[in-house]
Amino acid sequence: MTVTEFPPLLSEEDLQKYKVPLRWRDRCAANFALYHICLKRQSANSSVDCKHDKHVWEECENLDFIRRQKELEQAKEKRRSELQ
Repeated sequence: MTVTEFPPLLSEEDLQKYKVPLRWRDRCAANFALYHICLKRQSANSSVDCKHDKHVWEECENLDFIRRQKELEQAKEKRRSELQ
């Protein structure tokens, strides 16, 4: 499964409810929350497998990183063109 768009942003209440660390409060926080919930279920029941949730979250993080790189490159190009 490939991530083509980001999940909806979580509200501040939801971020606190799902105990999403500040470090992971980004566009992929909803996927992190699902993965974190799965890990809690896995610790209670060893037959639960969280590989898919982890993969979706990591793929979202990678997609967001690529998006930020493109935005940075566009900002650099715009700045270069303004200086010329």
